[in-house]
Amino acid sequence: MALLLLGCGTDSSPQGSAPEVSVQPQEPQAALIKPVQDPKLNPLYGPDEVLGSLPRGRQDPFSPPPRAVEEAAADEQERDNNGDVQLMGVSAANGIVRAFVSFNGQSGPVATGDEGGPGTPWLPDGLAVAAIDVQRGQLVLARDGRPLPVIQL
Repeated sequence: MALLLLGCGTDSSPQGSAPEVSVQPQEPQAALIKPVQDPKLNPLYGPDEVLGSLPRGRQDPFSPPPRAVEEAAADEQERDNNGDVQLMGVSAANGIVRAFVSFNGQSGPVATGDEGGPGTPWLPDGLAVAAIDVQRGQLVLARDGRPLPVIQL
């Protein structure tokens, strides 16, 4: 059996039947666009401006936290009020309570009622011992009869 295919067509290649397009010079696009009024918008900030305006962590990453700074300032104020008196120890023997303090490189014992002066160079002038708490390891000094913050061992 033989199969025969027949079709209509020609042996020559097809030619385009589209009409020729005439090329005309194009007018510039800018002439067609009408100018728009300025909308008075604020320009956006650039990435450098945005990043530059943000804080970057703490100024000093090794500094103590802000709360510790406040506590240190309060401690410093207490030290100023106490005249940098350091409590070295407390004792109670035979009913006599004593605190051992250090001031300006000199140290010695003090008892309740002692006042700073030439006889007790380890206690600043104008300060007096208001109370000594052996159980808690605390010393309370007073200036002009007003107690100062507690000095803790």
